[in-house]
Amino acid sequence: MQGAFPRRNSERQSLMKEKLARSETSDTASDGSRPTSIDTPRRSKRAFDNDDDDDYSFSDYSIYSGMQAREKFQFPIPVTYNRHRTRRYLIGTAILGIFLISYNYISATHIKTAHRRPGRTAAVIRDQHEPYFSDLYKNSEAGPSAFPLSLQSALPSDLCSICDCHASPAFYAPSVNYALELPPRPHVKDIYPSPDSVDMNEFMRQTILDIYCARQHLDPYQALKLVRRSGSNLGEMMSWSLGGLEFGKPTIYLTTATSPNGKAGTIRPQYFRRSGRAIRTWMAQEEALIRNKHPGWQVVWIVAEDEVDIDPLVVRTLRRTGVPYIYFAYGLTRSWGNAQKNAVMQVVYALSRPEERGGLLGPGPVYGLDDDNKMLPDLMSLLIKVDRIGIVPVGNLGADAWEAPVVDELGEIVESESLWQWRKYAFDFGGFSFNSSLLGTAVAGPMFWKHNDFAGESEFLDQIIGNIRDLEPLCGRHQVQDCHYVYHNEPLTQIEMMTDDEEIAYVNKFGAERLFQVLGIEDRESDQRRADAYRPPNDDDEPESLPGDNEGEPNEEDNPSEVEVNEGE
Repeated sequence: MQGAFPRRNSERQSLMKEKLARSETSDTASDGSRPTSIDTPRRSKRAFDNDDDDDYSFSDYSIYSGMQAREKFQFPIPVTYNRHRTRRYLIGTAILGIFLISYNYISATHIKTAHRRPGRTAAVIRDQHEPYFSDLYKNSEAGPSAFPLSLQSALPSDLCSICDCHASPAFYAPSVNYALELPPRPHVKDIYPSPDSVDMNEFMRQTILDIYCARQHLDPYQALKLVRRSGSNLGEMMSWSLGGLEFGKPTIYLTTATSPNGKAGTIRPQYFRRSGRAIRTWMAQEEALIRNKHPGWQVVWIVAEDEVDIDPLVVRTLRRTGVPYIYFAYGLTRSWGNAQKNAVMQVVYALSRPEERGGLLGPGPVYGLDDDNKMLPDLMSLLIKVDRIGIVPVGNLGADAWEAPVVDELGEIVESESLWQWRKYAFDFGGFSFNSSLLGTAVAGPMFWKHNDFAGESEFLDQIIGNIRDLEPLCGRHQVQDCHYVYHNEPLTQIEMMTDDEEIAYVNKFGAERLFQVLGIEDRESDQRRADAYRPPNDDDEPESLPGDNEGEPNEEDNPSEVEVNEGE
């Protein structure tokens, strides 16, 4: 310790000796033992008495109060004790270092270890034989079908390893690297086992996978996710029932873009059941015509889901309707249904294109049926009149609750009663139908629906017509367009709100005849009220009363004999 601090001058030492002399008269402990840490005055006095004893040292700064200096000093540290402590410190440090090195080595080579990621509090147990990214999968940060964008560089391949990106548009053709994960593209002989037969399962699988690879309104990551999932989740992504369809027969193509986040919400199955019941009713009428040697029409319902999976409840409802359908996932986009509208048109084109280009069914009208719309069976009879593109009135829209075309004295459409007058062609998606032969000819593909914002009906029609007079009024060429067969965003009635199980219980209790009778009464009453409210007033005609307004008064319909007498007069 000698030389560690500068020696104090003799004047300061004298001052301290005098102070210590006044406070203590003895420099030894009361029991004659070696001074302890609490004997500070004694030890300090002895330090001054013996200049050769450097066991104690004072601090190197002084605080002066007036003419008297007050010294601050450190507790004495004997040289011998300091030396021993340093040795023990070095030995302890060495032992601790050896222990830490050994612990880290054992932890790094142990079979299972705790791997803590930043921002997480729970440790992840990982086997040494597992890949590093298995930790991410176990923590739900990523999954085999949901690889995070930040780790895309670690993917074993990209979309072009599954799709032939050199073609325009790209189509499904996985490389040999996916031989175990994805099935190969089916051969023509697999789809057409004989000249007069087709394997619809292979045809539809190939068609939808080709649509995924074409990835219209999808980014590469979304398309890659859909295609990769199809390898092991095909049943969760697409479903169809196409029994009874005939080659080349004229077909009505009903299309629906749907989403679990749409207006229909959790009661979508009930909406689909209502539409399916109307379609099936019209199909029964067509079947009667076919039995009378009429060529008739067939119907296929094409539904695209804005999700990576389809809804099993919707699948069950579609199967129970008895309507041939195709239901597949095409998302997730959440972009006003633009991607789904284009996807269903791609399926329509694949089915209705000329036979030499791979088509199966005949041409026919394409109609957009929103999942929350209500249609009556008579609408189908209007759709088959479409030559190029036709217009029908839509309820719950327009200034007078009906959005109908305005027809002049020549029977041509000149404008619309829509509230969206700033559009070039102001018609709702459920207000027009077009011929399927326009897809791939007048409307270029594979992006038939080119709009990527809200609405888009006007932009689609602009691809087909050059003037609003080119549109066809399907209600006829008379000026009053009063055929009311479709309603926009029509709420369900109380009886329609029943689930499938509740409806089955209702039928078991009251019978199917009672159910259809109630449904028919509700439809007729609702449609009659709407029709009466829409007809323009005529001063020459007396106002018509609603059913039930004149109860108790005689009615011509209740007395057929009176009707005959009046006719005879």
